Amino acid sequence: MTSTQAISRRVLLPAIGVAMVLAIWEATVVFYKLPAIVLPSPFAVVATLVDLVQTSAFWRDVGVSLYEFVVGYAIGVALGVAVGMLVGERPMFRMAATPVIESLRFIVPFAWIPLTILWFGTSYAGKIALVAYAVFFVMVVSTARAIAQVEPTLSRVGTMLGMGPWRLAWKVHLRAAAPMLASAARAAAAIGWIAVVAAEYIGASAGLGLMITNAATSLTTSVVIAGMIVIGVVGAGVSALIGAASRAWLDYR
Repeated sequence: MTSTQAISRRVLLPAIGVAMVLAIWEATVVFYKLPAIVLPSPFAVVATLVDLVQTSAFWRDVGVSLYEFVVGYAIGVALGVAVGMLVGERPMFRMAATPVIESLRFIVPFAWIPLTILWFGTSYAGKIALVAYAVFFVMVVSTARAIAQVEPTLSRVGTMLGMGPWRLAWKVHLRAAAPMLASAARAAAAIGWIAVVAAEYIGASAGLGLMITNAATSLTTSVVIAGMIVIGVVGAGVSALIGAASRAWLDYR
């Protein structure tokens, strides 16, 4: 297969998938004669989306959601990897922290939304904290498991070379765990993005979740669906960027 054929396939097949979804969507609207308030046609949603992207309010909402996500994600990854290393490297810390981590990680981020609103109101801090919480537990568990699965031979070689415990953890164990951490970082991004948008549905002063909530209140279904599409596209874009950054990091190391 030539490079042109490969590129054509990578573009053509996704386009066919999207076209099939749009065709089924339009056929459903026409066959059941659904009013726009129940399910607008794809053309109406596209027109609405075109109108939205020309407004500053739309880009402000996108920017706010991305800001809350990026800051919370960075905090969650940093803390998750740091604590995960402690869990993986220090048995006493692992014994003390495991009951707390195992209990809290099964409390879904959405359960914290009422408390974050009570503590932070509709400020950005509440959504950032929620994203950091969601990301933290994915990273801490993945980091601890990755370090536990490092080949013992690598540890022995590092020790023979005179590496101390923390240098061994940083230079050997963390690098050996890098592929698993890269996968975990991408999975954590999806959870964090879902968390921030869900939090905005309930308590926010701006963001994509608030935009959709306001549109639903005013029964503007086309804006609701357009907002959902934007959430999906932005989320996919964020995931792709993190995947590319992870691959670059793995190649660099």
